[in-house]
Amino acid sequence: MNPSLAPVRKKIVLLAGICLILTGALVYRFYVVQIVRHEELLKEAESRYTIREGKMRQRGRILDADGNLLVGSLPRIYVVCSPYSIVVEPFAHMEKSLKKGVRERIPARREKRRRMVADLLGEFFDGSADEFYNELDPWRETVDRHGKRIKVKRQHLVIAKAADPHQVNLFKAAMKEKKLHLGGFRFEDIYIRDYPKGRMLANLIGFANIGKGVNSELGGLERSIGETLRAKDSIQKIQQSGRGRWLAYGVNEVEEAGYDGDDIYLTVKEPIQAILEEELDAAQELRNASFVYAVIVDPRTGNILAMSQRPNFDPRDPESIKNGYFANALAGNAYEPGSVMKPFTVAKALDEGVITKDSIIDCGNSAVWSYYGARKRDPRGYGKMTPGGVLKKSSNIGTAKLALYMGEPMVYQMFKDFRFGELSGLPLGAESRGRLPRYPFPDKVTITSVPIGYSVQVTALQLARAYCALANGGKMPELRLLDRRRSGESGAVAKYPLAAPKQVFKNPDTAAKVTEMLVSVTDLDGTGKRARIPGFVVAGKTGTSQMVIGGSYDNAPYRASFCGYVPAYRPELVMVITFEGLDPKKDHGGGNVAAPVFQKTMSRVLKLLNVTPDFPDQLTKKGRR
Repeated sequence: MNPSLAPVRKKIVLLAGICLILTGALVYRFYVVQIVRHEELLKEAESRYTIREGKMRQRGRILDADGNLLVGSLPRIYVVCSPYSIVVEPFAHMEKSLKKGVRERIPARREKRRRMVADLLGEFFDGSADEFYNELDPWRETVDRHGKRIKVKRQHLVIAKAADPHQVNLFKAAMKEKKLHLGGFRFEDIYIRDYPKGRMLANLIGFANIGKGVNSELGGLERSIGETLRAKDSIQKIQQSGRGRWLAYGVNEVEEAGYDGDDIYLTVKEPIQAILEEELDAAQELRNASFVYAVIVDPRTGNILAMSQRPNFDPRDPESIKNGYFANALAGNAYEPGSVMKPFTVAKALDEGVITKDSIIDCGNSAVWSYYGARKRDPRGYGKMTPGGVLKKSSNIGTAKLALYMGEPMVYQMFKDFRFGELSGLPLGAESRGRLPRYPFPDKVTITSVPIGYSVQVTALQLARAYCALANGGKMPELRLLDRRRSGESGAVAKYPLAAPKQVFKNPDTAAKVTEMLVSVTDLDGTGKRARIPGFVVAGKTGTSQMVIGGSYDNAPYRASFCGYVPAYRPELVMVITFEGLDPKKDHGGGNVAAPVFQKTMSRVLKLLNVTPDFPDQLTKKGRR
């Protein structure tokens, strides 16, 4: 062995030893990374390159009792892009080219692509091509933590929050035709709220602004039962590259399925609702009232079949939501109702035995009657009348005297029996309880005011519930608006409970006696004669009250109402309608303003429901003559 090679051999051995040590260290490192810290590092990698995205599910629908769609959801596309990815990245490979002139062409090619994409965006989405061109600037200026102005990549630009899928498909096709790839764009399926019926039931339904990153429920059922209608979005786990692009070979799986919101079926029937809407439109145009609102109820079940008001709003047009037009007037407006309260005073007096249907009440021979300095007026002195006559002529004097016979405790109990001052129990959000007079009554006059509908405030829904008791033999149903519910998760259908009605009267014949009196109101010589419907017996009561403006009734506008049910002796329908803000110099009485709308509406609804008439011969040509 050559001694001169010994130093070389030593170096080789040393180098081999070092390599062996390094190899051992590397193997150990591989062991730590791949075995010992495998789970830890895998989770860290997944956190960097795996994202979880929510996929929007549909909010629950609102339908009428027969399944007609009132509110639903429309599929839309949420379109976003990365200006940097669109304008800069397609030419990134040119930055590395060594060929002469290639790098110099980059700015022109970026500019051309930016302009072409902007032109197509302006063609298919809201906004001009120039606006989109400016927004596609791949850089934006900002200030770093040292206060120095710097440029950073623009990675997120919202093109459309809720684009029509058809328009999006046209845009994609146009991009392909221009040989512009869609890298840098992201298209996400979403849903927005759809109100296909426009103004129909708008104040009942309310409004919800639903979309990407937006979940705003504004009033009505959309808010009060929003928890039921809300969907649970599905969660999708996706792996992406460092540049934020989805990896076709990576993980793409549903982590949580989610589910749609529950569908809610109302008791409302769209054909009846449509009739009511049309008649209120005509009435509003004719009378020019500040407000008119009405509700139709099935007196046996308490099911609300239709309810509407004018003016209202169109949920498809946010500009139409003006002050006072968004709230539900039937639930929120508490007002002095006037003479439509008189039947309850008479009913309580009959039921307690204070009077009989043949009792005589002296209304006096003068049109004016004073009691402790307060005057009650009638159109003329009616003299002596039965309770039925008092209702037929709507005598304020007769009703006030009847209340004095009853006494304060009984009059106040009458309000409690008919549940005035109580909420309807419907999911309507903001609702007024109304206002009952303080008991004991604060003065001697109150007992003569409340039975004729003054010094007390009620809502139209409270009146409807109370008239249902008169129509239903004294059995007061709970008002009902929600009929059934279909689970978006399981598909199971559950019926909302139907509560048993509660008897208001002690004597079973009280309701029949009051009904007979209310039928006389619609006789040819009664105040409600314009509510008469050919072929049917109608029971009802007119009401006219003056509104308080600035704390005074002087020269104030009027309120006109009609509450009634038909057919009177086998009631199918109860309707309450109220006009507010009628000019005192024009026709403003309940008999002339509200009763005709009741007549027109109920005539059409009875025909729609094919209700058997009381007098079929009146509906024939011979009977009409």
